Amino acid sequence: MNEATIQEELFAAICHNEADVVQKLLTEGAAVNAAFPNNLTPLMVSARAGAHAVIPVLLAAGAHVNAVDCLWGRSAFHWLCRQGLTSHYHMEAHAESARALLAAGADAYLPDNSGETPLVLALRHRLENVIRHIHAVSPIPHVSDGKSIIPWLEVSYYRKWNCYSSMSDEQIHAYYIAPREAPRGASLRNPIPRLYDAAWARKVDLTIVDKRGYTALHHAATQGLYEVAAILIDRGAVVDAPARSGATPLILAARSGQWKVGHLLLAHGANPLHRDCYKRDALQYARRAGNDRLFLQDCPPIGLPTEF
Repeated sequence: MNEATIQEELFAAICHNEADVVQKLLTEGAAVNAAFPNNLTPLMVSARAGAHAVIPVLLAAGAHVNAVDCLWGRSAFHWLCRQGLTSHYHMEAHAESARALLAAGADAYLPDNSGETPLVLALRHRLENVIRHIHAVSPIPHVSDGKSIIPWLEVSYYRKWNCYSSMSDEQIHAYYIAPREAPRGASLRNPIPRLYDAAWARKVDLTIVDKRGYTALHHAATQGLYEVAAILIDRGAVVDAPARSGATPLILAARSGQWKVGHLLLAHGANPLHRDCYKRDALQYARRAGNDRLFLQDCPPIGLPTEF
């Protein structure tokens, strides 16, 4: 396998969050800090694509955590807080990736070419657990009155509601402010479990949606759970069911790099030209995520878009 081919395989493995494949390719000589044609290093691509299982592998292999791309001046931490949340919003896996980057020395106050830092991006998207990890490693500066610029990092923020009156300052700090472990497989904002199996797929109510309007098939598509998705479709799940944002399971599979589930959805009639509220379809999301493999086979002859 020549150098160009092994780097192409590395890019594909990262987009599909295949940590074992990435480890194998690195052992075979893949360059951990060489930029891909899109000017991003493997660590940046994994952060952008939300490939959380890959990030520790790349860091252990010597990935430069504060390296920036030559176009926007963004580090992997910038991309994690900017693009990775597209399909991993408020998930504990997202915060765990932030913790891994910070432990490796990521600079949360490093400005990109437009002056935005990872902290600014985390604030903009209210990634509260990511912000807590940043604050634990490198305390966020205070303003002139002595209060943190992040209100939910102050005990006084919780004293405004009577429901916290029975808790001491130490209890509030330990439970709401200090970085903590969330239940495995649970979203910080969504009580619906994220770990699904075949048994769950056979008994779940296909009509139930969460706060974002996601059905069980949406979740299976996001996480690349091929067997679960197949069972749900076999039971009658609507392959083109739109969420509140208009995103269908195919759109979520495309932007999450889950090409195998994407192929399954296409084979069962999913519409690749359906657009969400941002006027983007699955083809465009696949291209943004470097997920072109989704449409290399079993795809209607409509071609990839030239812009996104």
